Amino acid sequence: MRKFIFYLFLISLLIVSCSQDNKGYDALEKGLIGILEKKDEGYILQQLEKSAEQKNEDVFALAYVYLGTQGEEFYNKFLKKSNGYAEYYKAMFLKETNGSENEIIYLLESSAKQGNNKAYYMLGSIYESKFEFSKAQEYLKKGKDAGEIYAVYSYNYNKNLSDVFSRIEELNKKLKNGTINQEEKKELGTLIVEKVSNYEEGYNILKDFLSEGYPPALYAKAKIIESEDKEDEAIQIYNEIFMKNKYYLAAFELASKLVKSSKNYELAMKVLDDANSDETVITGYKGFVYENMKQYKKAEENYLKAVEKNDIGIMIYLGSLYDNMGETKKAKDIYTKAYQMGSVDAGYKLTYLLEEIEETKLKENENNKKENSKDEKKEDVKKSKEAKRILENLVKNGDDYSMVDLSLYYPEGDPNIRILNLKAAAKLNKTAFYNLGVYYYSKKNKAKAKFYLKVAKENGYDIGAVFERYIIN
Repeated sequence: MRKFIFYLFLISLLIVSCSQDNKGYDALEKGLIGILEKKDEGYILQQLEKSAEQKNEDVFALAYVYLGTQGEEFYNKFLKKSNGYAEYYKAMFLKETNGSENEIIYLLESSAKQGNNKAYYMLGSIYESKFEFSKAQEYLKKGKDAGEIYAVYSYNYNKNLSDVFSRIEELNKKLKNGTINQEEKKELGTLIVEKVSNYEEGYNILKDFLSEGYPPALYAKAKIIESEDKEDEAIQIYNEIFMKNKYYLAAFELASKLVKSSKNYELAMKVLDDANSDETVITGYKGFVYENMKQYKKAEENYLKAVEKNDIGIMIYLGSLYDNMGETKKAKDIYTKAYQMGSVDAGYKLTYLLEEIEETKLKENENNKKENSKDEKKEDVKKSKEAKRILENLVKNGDDYSMVDLSLYYPEGDPNIRILNLKAAAKLNKTAFYNLGVYYYSKKNKAKAKFYLKVAKENGYDIGAVFERYIIN
């Protein structure tokens, strides 16, 4: 979130000290418990405001969840006083309530200036939605340079399609000023449907071409119909434009439905082959289908075709394939590449793989030095320093699942476990509720242990037979 510019030898210290900073978490926890127990709103707001006054940044996420579209007054109290978090969440509130775009942009720019780098990603997203990709990239680059992982992803994605997006931007200006011709209009709508996946905007541009059976126009119409729970009608259109035109996006839709509904991989592959397309959505999905058919060499070949075009999502599938085939180095390399390009999912996968590698090393050491095995088994704590650094970065970027996973790197009862899981619980992460229950159980705080375990169970988390009995007694 904040951009830290310090000497390299201080970075690891800063990460640790930041995770140990418990300012405002007592009040945040009281507010959280108050929300979960449905206490008086005045009491809850008092605790949330107290936490914010103590410069706690996570409380704004909790306030956003709790207050929803009623939170403007809360955010107004902390403008210019919260390192940009009040501005950021007020901007999110205004987006939800169809507020002024100019005010939203002003708030996000103010947030970014105060150190909240996530605001750069949101600014980039606003300009992307307006097809002003040059302006979007300016903000996304600032976010990327500051280490904001979602900005990193979007910047790299846009850069990979820079020629396409430049053309969209050029044609969109012509559309706005009324100088676009029919062929250019068709080109613009097609690019918006196929490369931006904005079906509503694409359809609005292409609907004039429905009468001629133009596949991207019909496809956009089908996607909109499907989003209105009219799947059968949408499938009819997909079938029509596939049979007549072998349109690649229709082929993908039909193949994916065959796989999801009946696991008919052979027929799905025939549909994909008939499309005769080298678009990454086709080659990537062919890789997935081949993998499920246990034809791993062909799966790898098709995944690689998509990866060679820098498809970050397919990199994760390829990494998973390598991992399942026992090719650990290849898996690590491709996960690392995707993570460095901004994929949070690749970060998860990489941490799990690194931890498996570390566990294997430890087991080998235990076998060689059995006298140390007792010490190793005292604490069930994750060990990989490299994996921990990745999770620390994802936590810094506000990812609640990483907060939960990072807490596994601390020994039982460590205060960092409480802080990290409170951060995640502020976003209503059910695993965090369970972990807080276990934390307080280890601290022999029965009231809080039972409270959080019950909340975890109520939210669908399997707390296990032992804790089931514990919360009853």
